[in-house]
Amino acid sequence: MNIVFSKKREEMDVKYIHAYLTESYWNKGISLEKVQKCVDNSLNFGLFDDRKQIGYARVLTDFVRFSYLMDVFIEPKLQGKGYGKLLIQHVFEDEDIKQLPGMLLATKDAHTLYEKFGFKRFSEENKNRFMIFKRNETE
Repeated sequence: MNIVFSKKREEMDVKYIHAYLTESYWNKGISLEKVQKCVDNSLNFGLFDDRKQIGYARVLTDFVRFSYLMDVFIEPKLQGKGYGKLLIQHVFEDEDIKQLPGMLLATKDAHTLYEKFGFKRFSEENKNRFMIFKRNETE
């Protein structure tokens, strides 16, 4: 395998990203147009085997104080082989990211992976500081 990373929007395989995300628990049924809009308005991290995309992550950030890691995935047949760790490590080593004071994320099932990179669950003290607004519960 010839593993390569890219942040270039034009190198992201939006149809591939859409195919994964539309089946994910966090974006089930999302349209291709919405995925394209997400890619266009985020800092993107693609993981490629030669020129074929095998993983993706994006960060929503103001490049000063706030960053939110989202839509992280690895090609299903390659999961469990360390590619997720490689991708997250690459994100954290990025010049745009490593100068930020911290990062948020939400996950249903990958806490152990993210804890290896220093993510922590909200403490009892901090959980009451954060709030969420949802237009409707189906999104």
